[in-house]
Amino acid sequence: MLNAKRGSARRHAPSSVLASVTLGLEELIDAQGGRSTEVLSRAGLGSRLYEQPNRTISLKHYCNSIHEAAKSTGNEHFGLWFGEQFVPEGLGLFGFHAITAADLRTAIDGMLKHFPVFQRNSELRLTVRDGICRLEYRLLDGDIVDRRQDAELTVGMLNNVLRRGLGENWSPLEVHFQHPALVDGSQHRRAFNCNVRFQQPSNLILFRESCLDRPMPDANPMLNNITRGSLMELAGKVEQNQSTAQRAKSEIIELLPNGEASLERVARRLHLSQRSLQRQLASESYSFRSLLDEVREELAVCYLNYERLSVSEVAYRLGYSEASAFTRAFVRWKNLSPSDWRLQ
Repeated sequence: MLNAKRGSARRHAPSSVLASVTLGLEELIDAQGGRSTEVLSRAGLGSRLYEQPNRTISLKHYCNSIHEAAKSTGNEHFGLWFGEQFVPEGLGLFGFHAITAADLRTAIDGMLKHFPVFQRNSELRLTVRDGICRLEYRLLDGDIVDRRQDAELTVGMLNNVLRRGLGENWSPLEVHFQHPALVDGSQHRRAFNCNVRFQQPSNLILFRESCLDRPMPDANPMLNNITRGSLMELAGKVEQNQSTAQRAKSEIIELLPNGEASLERVARRLHLSQRSLQRQLASESYSFRSLLDEVREELAVCYLNYERLSVSEVAYRLGYSEASAFTRAFVRWKNLSPSDWRLQ
């Protein structure tokens, strides 16, 4: 029954990203001792996709490719460092439109407007308060559960656009990640050259509002207009169409660590009444309880792969008040205790 439910949710529009993001991926995998052809094959991607930079590819497969690259190279920080070295031009039309803007404010405005073209079923937004800017990135697709590599990669890419406008020696005030510090965080501080906080409400870059008025060194009005037109043409082909289950799962993933993944909270974040949310989930062969259980099972497997997280910490991240309740649930899912599953 559970597999049937998952299949129902995944018949909706898949999340995607422009193939330009694969630029340099194969070379970095091979340079670090991995096998890029095998990595991409296991992730469900082909080779040399960057040669068609405006083509859309599966975001889930792309995220999987970064996970597989980390395993193949033995570099658990693969996503972090791939993002850190990724030049804005590698973002294709999206990147060129940003760096050819008149100033950083205009560059970010363009990024916010065209982000759905670059990456479907995701969100990029900017808020300014008390002289501090918060550039926030969110995945909205609950079918993508293990989000660590994607968050570190994407925040690194966005940071490099800011650095292009503000100079190579510039660094953010802080960088925040939603995921816990699953590995040694010292490399994150070295990559961003600032304090990095984990287990935060959002993935974001903090910087001073005064930065927004800095001219972009590669400003080019003609090229900026050309890229804008091309992005608008692509926008006509983009359909933001997720199932209710996909969106609800994404909200559950974010709410679980605080123990707030209730029907009421999820419905509020989706701007639905509780009754409407239940009705829409039922039309996709889900109940809220079954969806919550599915998310917890998928996240449990994800977190148990990180030995730095104790079973008690995993239970907390899944919204259980006691480790014993998590253990009982895990035995129901896998016929093994979390400790025994981790040993296997």
